[in-house]
Amino acid sequence: MRRVVTLVVAMLVLPWVCHGAGYVCANYALGGKIDGSSLGIEMGGVFLSDLHPQDGALSVGIGVSVADTDDDPPSADTPPVQQPTYSAQREYNDGYEQEVSLVLGAELIPAFFAVLGVGYASQDTVLVGTTAGNQHYKLDTETDTNVSLMLGMRYVLRGLNMGLGFHTRRGVMVSLGIAF
Repeated sequence: MRRVVTLVVAMLVLPWVCHGAGYVCANYALGGKIDGSSLGIEMGGVFLSDLHPQDGALSVGIGVSVADTDDDPPSADTPPVQQPTYSAQREYNDGYEQEVSLVLGAELIPAFFAVLGVGYASQDTVLVGTTAGNQHYKLDTETDTNVSLMLGMRYVLRGLNMGLGFHTRRGVMVSLGIAF
């Protein structure tokens, strides 16, 4: 918890110290590979930079999101020592998919940014076997991990931050927030 608080404080104070602006935005996405809705939050900073080809601004942000991917696996027992014969086996998503991402942006024209994000998503899964008598047994549990990419555009001006993009796991993503 202490690391999270330190990170949040750094993301809020660093833009001010570097004569930049900070931003916080909420993200909503729908569709994509997970085919479910997703909610997230992103925090970052916008800085004037000599690294920009036309002396414009660059942005750096860190985001977290969760996607509703729960398949509601059936209640399952631990299999007995002597394995029964299963008539079917199915893998279920168990809970939400969580993601942490790094988001970079470059100003194309004043206040209009091209944005690229790279993320790491994880999801718990459970393999359930069903016998002919309709008895469910939990055969295996795993954590499914994926690398994700996001490409979008963002408009940041005087307290307003709004964007539109596409996320490989989440689908079409819309963001709205504040810049300070």
